[in-house]
Amino acid sequence: LLAAGAVCAAQGKLALDNQAPIEFEGACFKANLGEGTLSSCDVILKQGTQSLIKAKNATARGLSEENNDGEWQFSNGVHIEFDNAVLDAETATVLFVNNRLKEVHVKGAANQPARFSHQLKDAPRRNQGRAATIDYDSANSLLRLAGGTWYTDGRNEVNTASLVYNMNDGSFSNAAGPNEGDRVRITIRPADKRVPPPRTPDRATSQ
Repeated sequence: LLAAGAVCAAQGKLALDNQAPIEFEGACFKANLGEGTLSSCDVILKQGTQSLIKAKNATARGLSEENNDGEWQFSNGVHIEFDNAVLDAETATVLFVNNRLKEVHVKGAANQPARFSHQLKDAPRRNQGRAATIDYDSANSLLRLAGGTWYTDGRNEVNTASLVYNMNDGSFSNAAGPNEGDRVRITIRPADKRVPPPRTPDRATSQ
């Protein structure tokens, strides 16, 4: 990463040549190759088609040329996409280890919580939630929501202080465990079984 940064700094674009390339693009680019640090604005960070990060400002430290490791700090209009999930927040800390997205911690603003949505395979609609903070654990495919948490599967709604969402199957649980911690309030809505009315034939084409 640092070697590529020295070559591409003038254009404000950074491409990491590895088995799973990470591509960086931004303005106001500044890097210290000896210390492994970087700062930029109007940032786009991509890794193939699986992950995307956009933010107005970004800084990084602990950057490694060998494994594309490093810890990134993003702020101001943060948008993150990975594994059919989307996170939107005011700030984010993102950790890459061995060229993989390992951990993500996002935090909302005072009047705007962090938000997520996730699309399960073959599901009719996206699951969504919001909280003061959201943490992504790649090892277990979990999202941990904390602080004024709200969640919906598109029909039912959950309100609680904290919640753990499983990205593998869409299940969720109280972050403190089923027998302890904060109470959970769930609104369960019946499925809409109404049969739609028959479509009225178009007179212009039914003759």
